[in-house]
Amino acid sequence: MASCTYEPWTMKDLTDALKCMHKEKKEIVVPMFQRGKRWKTNQEKAFIDSLKNSYPVGTMLFYRTVENEKEIYTLVDGLQRGNTIKKYMSEPTKYFSKETLPEKLIDDIFNILDITGQENVIKNIIADTIVGYIQSLDSLENIQFYNMAKEITNKVATLNSKANDLIIDTIGPFLIDYKKSYEKISNTVIPVIVYTGEESSLPEIFDRINSKGTPLTTYEVYAASWPINKKYKIINSDIVDKILKKYDSLADDDFTVRGYDREAIRKEKELNAFEYVFGFSKYINLKYDFLNFDKSSPNDAINPMGFELINACINDSNNAIKNVYKDLESIDINQFEKCLTEAIEFVGKIIAKITRFKGNSNGKGQNIILHSKYQILSMISSAFREKYYLSNLKETKKTWNNSKSLLEKNMIQHYVYDIITSEWSDGGTSKIHTAVRPNKYLNPISKNAWEGALNAWFEQNNIRLEKKNVSNPKKEDIVLLNCIYLPIFSAMDQLSMENFDIEHIATKEQTKKLIDICKGSGLPISSIGNLCYLPQKVNRSKGDKTFYQDVKYLKHIDLVEVETKYSFTKKQDLEWMDMPYTKDDFEFLKENYIQFISNRFLKQKEMFYNSLNII
Repeated sequence: MASCTYEPWTMKDLTDALKCMHKEKKEIVVPMFQRGKRWKTNQEKAFIDSLKNSYPVGTMLFYRTVENEKEIYTLVDGLQRGNTIKKYMSEPTKYFSKETLPEKLIDDIFNILDITGQENVIKNIIADTIVGYIQSLDSLENIQFYNMAKEITNKVATLNSKANDLIIDTIGPFLIDYKKSYEKISNTVIPVIVYTGEESSLPEIFDRINSKGTPLTTYEVYAASWPINKKYKIINSDIVDKILKKYDSLADDDFTVRGYDREAIRKEKELNAFEYVFGFSKYINLKYDFLNFDKSSPNDAINPMGFELINACINDSNNAIKNVYKDLESIDINQFEKCLTEAIEFVGKIIAKITRFKGNSNGKGQNIILHSKYQILSMISSAFREKYYLSNLKETKKTWNNSKSLLEKNMIQHYVYDIITSEWSDGGTSKIHTAVRPNKYLNPISKNAWEGALNAWFEQNNIRLEKKNVSNPKKEDIVLLNCIYLPIFSAMDQLSMENFDIEHIATKEQTKKLIDICKGSGLPISSIGNLCYLPQKVNRSKGDKTFYQDVKYLKHIDLVEVETKYSFTKKQDLEWMDMPYTKDDFEFLKENYIQFISNRFLKQKEMFYNSLNII
């Protein structure tokens, strides 16, 4: 029969049980459905501060069983608090900070040193020295007051021969009190609710506790509410490896993860639905550059991309995502993964000519993801659904060959159009399903729609007035430039070691000087009409001059090649920059500049349409 009882646990009891060192052989373990460690340093410090001040810190929930005469307590709720308690009790010196030091203590030590001038600097040195010394210790038992005082007087020269002794007398009582506060915390009791009953009810309990507030994300609740014991034999070892890393991150911190057998998982490759989707998310995030939206997240952090993508391929509504585990029960999960991977690579190949374009390798450009997550997920799920029936994943639809050719032709247009129009700047996963039903990527975008979108985007960007600070090229600029230069750059250009810069034809520094001379309010210097690609090695030699003005630059390049392959200009297009402007000529300067970028944008649009076969 299920029951809940109260047990008082001291902080030391909790720590010892978490580290399997409890005097009564009590052991606290972590269930496999637990989320990872989520608290940041400031949250941990705030919790420890609450303990020091004897503030209430909530209860913890354990599930108690007895195994081999040992009491096993499964930590159902309270991992973040338990982890912080264990870290603090094991290494209290690491939580010692400047905020711990009373201001009066630092003032007293400063006065002992008897130094005039640089008061704030000296006080910072004193505080940093004390904190550094304390944090270097393994425990509070090893504090040597003389060593600490000597470090201070070594760093801050003083003529006071009694400084060391006086500093010891001043700081000693404080550190003794600090040590007592640690001992007080170790004996502080935290209320624990101990549940006994059916173990199968634990995920539901965990779900009910956490889904009513905000501590857990939706996907972290799935870890508890999805079936734990229903396993799938997984072929992809990389996905299994991601799950091992998830559990290892807890085990590495001396937690025992209940039910976790690393060797068995590695050998048998059997995962439940949540583990599989968790690992699949991590896998595609790292394998495909264009899906690399969260590469630096911790091993135990959930990336929702796999959940969202799998649901979009299987269901017509985002609301169905919570029951994706039921869908996986009715299909061959490894065959499904194979088909989904094919859809990912199909879309990746379509957009590769833009995302991997050599011009995008300049500076920071090579690491920029040009699209949004939901945009690319809508494209992948659309391709998947055009190619496969869930009822027979081993055969492609009879309509696939026709759909494939339409997607290859039209999907790249939608990819660029949606970026230019910021189509995916708002809305979330529900928008994926809107794009898929009916599949918008099968249809071309009309020339009139392109004209309206490009002109509106051009005019909107030309509103900005740049005078001192000039905006860096945006994703929309890079996408448009990559499209424009696709037919111009040869295969040899793409294979060469040459890198390319996005360059301002009317150079930034010179244009800013002209604005300053004319006492103007600013111009859209970063307008797409003023941008081009130029070979990096020769571009950076000309400084703030245009390639028509720099005599040395002209000796290193073929001007005709620059004009036809990169700039799409003639010398007369930039003659307005050489005029003798005065402080009253800003309107004339503005007229010349706007005319220049407008004419050039007309040429860019023409080349863009040709590149994407927009008729």
